[in-house]
Amino acid sequence: MITNLFYIAIGILLIGFIFINVQKHMMSEGESILWMVGAFFILILAIFPDIIIFLANLVGITYAPSLLFFLTSIFLLIFSFRNSQQLSILAEKNKELIQFNALLEKRVRALEAFRTENKIK
Repeated sequence: MITNLFYIAIGILLIGFIFINVQKHMMSEGESILWMVGAFFILILAIFPDIIIFLANLVGITYAPSLLFFLTSIFLLIFSFRNSQQLSILAEKNKELIQFNALLEKRVRALEAFRTENKIK
């Protein structure tokens, strides 16, 4: 019973922490969705711990905590894949910005050179 209350408190604190971070613009709404799903999953399993036993029996797993570890691994794998996608997108945007900045610097230098040539003459 005390363990359930502890996990309920963790679930509620995690939901609150995610919500506050979204409000403070420290986390985007899209990024928070996956975390909210995980937090609600923790909260639901803390309130109804027999669900994991029912699901384990349904799938045919004899040791119910194994299903919990498996689901956690899947969650972390999805989260890692999503972060990898975001990193690839940001790396591509960064490369484009660097190239655009280099072109702008070249134009500025050319304009400055043109300007100094015309002042001297």
